[in-house]
Amino acid sequence: MPTIRPQRIRAETNRLPRLAVGLDNRLSVLPREDALPQPLVPSTAFADAWIQVDRTEDPRFFVNLLDATRACLLERARTSPQEFFAPLALRPGLRVLDVGCGTGDFLRLLAPIVSPGSAVGVDLSETMIAEARQRSAENIDNLSFRVGSVLDLPFSAASFDRVLATQLLLHVPDPVKALMEIKRVLAPSGAISISEIDWGTLVVQSSDNQLGRRFSELACRELRNGLIIRELPGQLRELGFNHIVILPEVEVTQDLGAFHTWFVEPSLQHFKRIEAFTQAEADAFLADLKERARRGRYFSSRTYYTILASQSS
Repeated sequence: MPTIRPQRIRAETNRLPRLAVGLDNRLSVLPREDALPQPLVPSTAFADAWIQVDRTEDPRFFVNLLDATRACLLERARTSPQEFFAPLALRPGLRVLDVGCGTGDFLRLLAPIVSPGSAVGVDLSETMIAEARQRSAENIDNLSFRVGSVLDLPFSAASFDRVLATQLLLHVPDPVKALMEIKRVLAPSGAISISEIDWGTLVVQSSDNQLGRRFSELACRELRNGLIIRELPGQLRELGFNHIVILPEVEVTQDLGAFHTWFVEPSLQHFKRIEAFTQAEADAFLADLKERARRGRYFSSRTYYTILASQSS
């Protein structure tokens, strides 16, 4: 297992290699031919929208969300891919699987590092896979994308040396089954990298402390597995992973950037929909955040964890 050097995070865009919020596997159930048409799912981070992107009101919302929240991170990765992916201890010949790969932007940068090994991206959203393939028109020989579910990965046992899952288990209905599938396709000498936000640590500071606390509590509660990161180390040990490295990082936002635009504002739409915020409360909350930003007092934070695990001693 490689030696990992933790890094302190100074701003939202200054993160370790990983896909941004929302890069998870998307699980869907196909309706019977004689079933009535199902209503479209709102395009937000909630209501299990991330596990049924193709059935949302606007699937492109999620593509645009990833682009907006990863722009600075991708630029850093492009500047020095070897340094960016160093924690994964990549080398030529390794077989890498990214589960919940989204648009595949990071996997495209990773693929040349492991060539002639393979870099494979899996996502249940046909929208995401189509976008990933379109963006990979430069024809990197060892890079491929396919539709698939983390609960039933379409690969034989021990097919990969590295398996990445970034903000995936947050949304999966059965995280333990997902971990078992990841272990099944991982080579005995391989390693996995799982990254998740502890949504119980979310802070969006408001001048109205009660509204701020309510927003944070709702965000954690309305996400399917908002506290999954707290269970993962124990679950991994139970599955036989005896070497675990946990890297905590504090993400801080001090302006109305991508996190505010693509998470805070859409979240309030969902909270109004479920009648947890009134229109007046949502308007007051947003107005206050904008005023705090204007005065240089905007503050939001959350703790992000990357877990690297292997079965080797």
